Amino acid sequence: MTHCLLKVDIRSYWLPGTGRTSGAMIDSTAHRDAQGLPVLPGRHLKGLLRDAMERVALWGWPGYADLARDLFGDRTEEGSPYLPNKGSLRISDARLPEEITPWLHSEEGRDARLKMFRALSSTAIDNDGVMGSAKDKSLRVLEVVIPLSLTARLEPVPGITPPPDWVQHLTAVLPLISAVGAHRNRGLGRAILSLEEFPS
Repeated sequence: MTHCLLKVDIRSYWLPGTGRTSGAMIDSTAHRDAQGLPVLPGRHLKGLLRDAMERVALWGWPGYADLARDLFGDRTEEGSPYLPNKGSLRISDARLPEEITPWLHSEEGRDARLKMFRALSSTAIDNDGVMGSAKDKSLRVLEVVIPLSLTARLEPVPGITPPPDWVQHLTAVLPLISAVGAHRNRGLGRAILSLEEFPS
């Protein structure tokens, strides 16, 4: 059975959003693992891959009808009264390379770990005729992460066999995903995704 590594090469600041704040200073904090390192959740990657596959199915690409559902299962927001199809693939969180994480978790790597995060401020500009004035109460501060390369594992769910050409179909849609994380439509999280296949 084949498994793949999904490489996520992030080229700009990015925000693996949590929906949480950090007191009065940060309006949105970055998602971290138990040791404080940034991670990109597998459910987020699954959503991006599903969206790309559904788009090409709508465009009429051959071989993509129902493939997103076969691989990733039913959309949970559709609220089916039946047991949902879970899909045939599972995706891990995207993480930093295993070679450097022990050092980053150590006391020696503490400074490097802290320097992975930055505060990024933005505000809305008022359209009141005064050039460059900010709207009241519009300052937002995001905790973003510096550009990094992450890796996630894609593999078949035990006991379920995905379509035999799933790797080729996923590889073909990766160029449609140009950004990851929150605020990706506002310039954050520019990324290049690639798949590397391994026989199990």
